[in-house]
Amino acid sequence: MEVPIAPEALASRLRTRLNQRPKRVLGVLKVSDEWIGAVHGNQFAVWERRQHAMRAEGRIRGVRGGARVEARIALTRRSSVMMAIFFVLFAVGAVGVLSQPEGLGISPATLVIAVLAGFGTLLIFWIGSLRQRAALRAFLADVFRPAP
Repeated sequence: MEVPIAPEALASRLRTRLNQRPKRVLGVLKVSDEWIGAVHGNQFAVWERRQHAMRAEGRIRGVRGGARVEARIALTRRSSVMMAIFFVLFAVGAVGVLSQPEGLGISPATLVIAVLAGFGTLLIFWIGSLRQRAALRAFLADVFRPAP
């Protein structure tokens, strides 16, 4: 994204929008996202405090007439590992339940159902990460939007 604003001003704008306390209802319930991150020189990293599956990392480069913001939004390594662990635990739990004497028993059909249910769990995580990606993209677009 190219913006007609100096790179230093964009980095300063991002610094002021990060690490702010979220809006609260009755002083307790958080009703807005809490964006945290770090800005070092022209490099930055941003994520949401409670939903940190997605993370934006990028840099702000000076170009003629303003700045170019380059950001990469990706699933964090920790989230990828957690998704794999949940899938494996789900599969082990399903096989354990199916192998019980009063269970359905282990057959190709029940194993396929267990694997599909595991993929359903991964699908739920993936849909949540898409929502987080959209919120992160909207936050960055709002921060780097040229002032009218």
